[in-house]
Order: sequence, then C-alpha cells, then structure tokens
Amino acid sequence: MGILMCSLDKRSNISIHIDFDVPLLNCRDSLIFSPSLSGDGTDRSLKVLAEFVERITEKGVDGIVKEYRRLDNFYDTTATYEAFRANMVKNRYSDVVCTDSTRVKLKLGEKEHGDYIHANFVNSPLLTTKFICTQGPLQSTIHDFWRMIFQERIENVLMLCKPCEDGRPKCSVYWPETVGKCDVLPTVQVKNTGEEADEFATTTSLMVELNPAYGMDYCSLQHNILASAIVISAVTDSELTPEQRKPLFLRLFRWTTWPDRGVPDHNSCRIPLQLLDRVRTAPCVVHCSAGIGRTGSILALEMALQKVVAGNKIDFEQIARELRCARAQCIQTEVQYLYIHRVMIENALLHINLDESTRTTGHKFLQEYDNKMRK
Repeated sequence: MGILMCSLDKRSNISIHIDFDVPLLNCRDSLIFSPSLSGDGTDRSLKVLAEFVERITEKGVDGIVKEYRRLDNFYDTTATYEAFRANMVKNRYSDVVCTDSTRVKLKLGEKEHGDYIHANFVNSPLLTTKFICTQGPLQSTIHDFWRMIFQERIENVLMLCKPCEDGRPKCSVYWPETVGKCDVLPTVQVKNTGEEADEFATTTSLMVELNPAYGMDYCSLQHNILASAIVISAVTDSELTPEQRKPLFLRLFRWTTWPDRGVPDHNSCRIPLQLLDRVRTAPCVVHCSAGIGRTGSILALEMALQKVVAGNKIDFEQIARELRCARAQCIQTEVQYLYIHRVMIENALLHINLDESTRTTGHKFLQEYDNKMRK
C-alpha cells in the first residue's frame, strides 16, 4: 500500500506524488510508546544495543543510504503551514516550513509583536523533557526568540552552528557576548552572568527577566520597595502565569564544529552524547541554522537513547518519520542520517559488557563508514 508524499521546492511550492515503496503512515498514529518493562534495565539496554549493531552492520552504509532515500520525501500530508506563509519575513529560509499544529505560539507581547516564531514542539513520548526545535534567529527575530525562551521556561539552549559559515550568515548573535552585559528588548532583558569552555562546548550562563518598562520590576519587589514604586505590569493574565513571570536562569551550549549539511569528523561522535546528557535535565531549545538538519539529528539521537533506556528496538527510520510530523524536514541529508547511526554504534561499543563478536561487528561498520566519508 502506498502513501501520499509531498516535497518542497526552493519556492515552497508543494508537489505531490505517490510512492508505493513507502508504507502507509498516519502521523497521528505514528507515535512510539514505550511499554512498561520489567527486569534488569541494563540487560535490556545491552540487548537492544547489540541487536542494533548486528542489524546496522548487516544493512551496511549502502543499505542505510537506500533507507534514507526512501524516507527523504516523507512529509505529514495532513500538515498545514498557514502561519509560516503569513510570516515570510520572519523565516530564515523560504523552503523550510513550520508546521501549524506543533508550532510554538508566543503569548508574551502577542498584541504588539505577534505570536509567530519558526519553532516547533517535539512532543514525543520517548522524550523525558520538553524539546523545541527552531531556526537560528534572524536579527529581526531575536526578540521573538527570547520571548519564547522566557514564556516556555527554557533552561538549556543547544546551538549547533556558527553565526557565519562558508561566508554566509547562519544565525544572528542573539545573546550578550560580554560577561555582565545586559541586552534590553521590548518585553524582556537578557544578561550574561558567566562563561566557560571545555572540550565539548562553550557554555554561557544567562538570566532573562521581564523588561521593567513592560512587566513588573522584580528587583524592586525583591528588595521590598513600596508597592507604589513598582511598575504596574502590562502583562495580562492571559499571557503569562505568575510562575512564568519570574526571572529565568539558563545555559547556552555552543557546539560549533558541525558543518552545515554535513557531519562532524569521526573523532567527535561522543560529543552529542555528552551534550545531550547536559541538556535533557530541563526544558531545552535546539537550533542550528534552518533548525532541521543538525537539530533533527540531535533529536533523533536523544529519541534513540531513550529507546535504549526503555529496552526497545532502535529504528531511526521510524524516529525520523515521527520527528518530521513535529518538525518538517528533520534530518536534512543522507550523511547526517548515516552519522546518527555511527554515533549509536560507537555508543554501543563503549558498553563494557558487549560481547567480543558484536564488538568486532561494530568496528566493521565504523571502518565502512569512515571509508565512505573519506571518498
């Protein structure tokens, strides 16, 4: 049985064709639920990883590429993109759509600044915290980005691109770069409270609070200033709850060695796992430039890792389909699709209890992958 497929050209026009080699999938029915499991979680996880190594090595690089090409044109045929088309000036790329049903709707400052941002929730039962995928902010959408961060109480931001790559702008510098500096925006203000770097990423600590000229002056409130001195909040009850109005503290992780539409070198395969360990602890925004390639790959890895924890089969084709129902076009190239398989194989090889036969099989795939990347 075939599925109705649609692809997008560079002008965001939609063309429809039938692919009878792709199984029928209704995005509303495609969510993967992890059943309640009993027994030793470590044993189940090890079994899942070993089975993945054997299956992927047997499939080989060519088989994975073939699988991606079958997957490549998959889109949710029930999706609409009305807000995307109505706000083209706020979109970094005209051919990277934003799905209406999962888009983040901004409430803070909505009357003055609108409710649109090119960002989508990924509400998968596989994920243990809230994840949002978004494009790299334009200069004109930096305020929208911080409205979203503050409204959704985001505590971790994972940036996967440089502001400029190959001489082309990919993302505006949306945070104050100097420690102690505060950027004042119409509804919020953002202060750099510290920065450190390690082998994985540069981490900037930030504090976001309502702009006193827009909302309540929390500094005055905390110092018990007389009520008459407090600026009356312009934020209505329908915009933010009292909890949402509190100052927000977050970390911005910048991993900038992942090339656009490409993959990091083979020595960097453990970095995504380290970064995911850091950001899954609290609500997280992930972005690159378009917010679909590198961003989609990271989300696919997190979903696969949670599969391992649950003791369930890792199926990147199914994960990619689920992702694309939330954030259209996720995982942008076949080399990115190959890369996430390599990361998971390397993750499996780190397991000290993996048997030698499976370990040898896994190294065979790594060698095949590395040879492919050198060509």
